[in-house]
Amino acid sequence: MADELHGKEKLFSEDERVKANEFIINFLKNMMNEGKEELSRLRWKLSITYWVIIFLSIIMFVVGIVLISVPAIAAFRGDIDQLQSLITAGFGIADLAALFLFRPMERIHKIMGDMSQIILALNSYQTQVGLRLMELDVTNRPSMGQTAVNVSEAAKESIKLVQDYFETREAKK
Repeated sequence: MADELHGKEKLFSEDERVKANEFIINFLKNMMNEGKEELSRLRWKLSITYWVIIFLSIIMFVVGIVLISVPAIAAFRGDIDQLQSLITAGFGIADLAALFLFRPMERIHKIMGDMSQIILALNSYQTQVGLRLMELDVTNRPSMGQTAVNVSEAAKESIKLVQDYFETREAKK
């Protein structure tokens, strides 16, 4: 009976099965580590994007102030005529108006909120998968099947978290 499993011959010896299971576990752990690295890169990209938007908004504001103040000072001194001064100042006012009309800070906060929700869902998924891998008994084939089902459910729950967040946000508009 040691050589039979439910009336069939074993395809693998117990040692081969353990080695195969260990290989699968190591493969899944490597995938988890790659996922963590990818998540770290995503956070880095978000951080860079955030600061680039802040920097560009500051530059746009400074350019608007310069476009308003330089012609005003030049007109006050009499270096240029009033029409040229008004045209250049108009560009400065348009620049500042565009800055406030596009609401960069609000958009930054919205983007950061969206990305935070996605990162939260990814972290949740990775934690659930890690816990399921710890629970896995590599010598018990049904345990492996149940772990696969549980990981699949964790993925579905994480996807649902992100979908619910975006659907709720869209419904509020």
